[in-house]
Amino acid sequence: MPKIKKEKKIKTKKESRISKMIKKYKANRISKPKTTPQMMQIFFKDFNESNSIMQLDEEHYSVCFEYQDISFSKANYTEQENIFLKWVEYLHSFNYRDHIQVVCAGRPVKTQDYKKDYIYDTENLSENENKIAKEFNTLIETCLGNKEEILCETRQIVITTKAESLKEAQDIFFQYQLRTEEKFKELKSKIRRVNINERLTSLYNIFHTNLIEDDGITNIIQYAKDNKLNIYETLAPKEDVYLREKNYINIGDKKFIRVLYVSKLPKSITPRFYNRITTIENANIITTLNITPTDPAKVIQKVNKKISGMKTERLEKIKKANKNNYSYEAVKDEKLEDSIRDAQALRDALQKKKQKLFTNNMLICIQANTLEELEKVTKTIKGIGNEHLISIYNLDWQQLEGVQNCIALGWNTLQIQRSLTSESTATNVPFNTKDLMHENSIFYGMNLVSKNPVFCDRKRLLNGNGCVLATSGAGKSFSIKLLIEQVLLRYPQDEVCVIDPQRRILFFN
Repeated sequence: MPKIKKEKKIKTKKESRISKMIKKYKANRISKPKTTPQMMQIFFKDFNESNSIMQLDEEHYSVCFEYQDISFSKANYTEQENIFLKWVEYLHSFNYRDHIQVVCAGRPVKTQDYKKDYIYDTENLSENENKIAKEFNTLIETCLGNKEEILCETRQIVITTKAESLKEAQDIFFQYQLRTEEKFKELKSKIRRVNINERLTSLYNIFHTNLIEDDGITNIIQYAKDNKLNIYETLAPKEDVYLREKNYINIGDKKFIRVLYVSKLPKSITPRFYNRITTIENANIITTLNITPTDPAKVIQKVNKKISGMKTERLEKIKKANKNNYSYEAVKDEKLEDSIRDAQALRDALQKKKQKLFTNNMLICIQANTLEELEKVTKTIKGIGNEHLISIYNLDWQQLEGVQNCIALGWNTLQIQRSLTSESTATNVPFNTKDLMHENSIFYGMNLVSKNPVFCDRKRLLNGNGCVLATSGAGKSFSIKLLIEQVLLRYPQDEVCVIDPQRRILFFN
């Protein structure tokens, strides 16, 4: 009789554990929504407009920071190493209750509205000045492109944490904001907290064929209040959303969305792959790194247990070899030996080199106006992956969940995860090159790394000095003349003094 009770007790515990797993799965899974407002409810539960905190579910809260890019690609080796180590230190500052999301996306802006901040105003100019201004405007417009929309690159970091209440989450995020500001100041980058209206606007633009300003909305939260709508009804797309295809989402036959994931990585990888993906021209792409720290104590325990199990397996193979009168070295299991070496190297990295273990995934969300354009960009991305020996696949039958994990909200529900050490995780350094895009300033040309135009007001820089270096006949004098013309057009109150080697001094005003 006691034996029957014991078996019944064990069975009850097992059923209870399975029941908890099922409840957790149901809470985190994405079921197919029946209406577009229901689809919007998948992305967040609530938000607090005053402190820019978004509540994802019952216990997860997130906050978003936008940071300025810094020059990494063309920096020398010492500077790159310094940036890399500081990024590793920043990742180490989080604990296993947190999640870090690094998002690089293109913010769509109407080209005509965007050009107004950079082209020259031709009113109130003389005939000669008007002619020169029009020539510069033609050059600037050619550089900016003639598409209806232009993509302004934004780089964001979203921090998600577990908390019992909004007040607790607010206190945690305050500490993380101070830490983030300090670390990015060391990297010579600036950050700012992204407000709720901006985060909701990005979600609106993804699921609508028109930009939010085209629909006459300046503040999406106020618009919902004025029209007596809840925020989900306001965010809901007006066109039908089709989720029947396995590898893309179709919005009213006018917009196509596809999420890809990075599957297999080579043994050695450089930041070059991430930088190339985030600088693809003429493509609306969101590149997201999901990084989650693990509990160090549990990781060490798990690694030790795994090593012990593999050594036991190797001992059994040695005994079997001896029993059959042949040497184990002759029939050595190379795969098992490699696994033991890798596990021991991981343990040494965690214990001796003070590294941490992170679970990661890398997602790439493509937005296109036609299916042909979607396929073309997909082929380009996979081609870049093949060049770096990286496998990239479509996220089949999980496209909606992929979008949820890709946009700057802070979700991390995909089961596609890869465990990497701190240094391996930080290889995808989220910096590329610093762009100068000062409004109403001088046009200097194009950034060869980011392919963006360079508009610079040297008065706003820490040091406004500059020089032009080139070989003989390369066009140094012509470049300076172009700059002088722009200075006189943009800043008519300024004076230009030219001193030539023959001791002649010329003044222009």
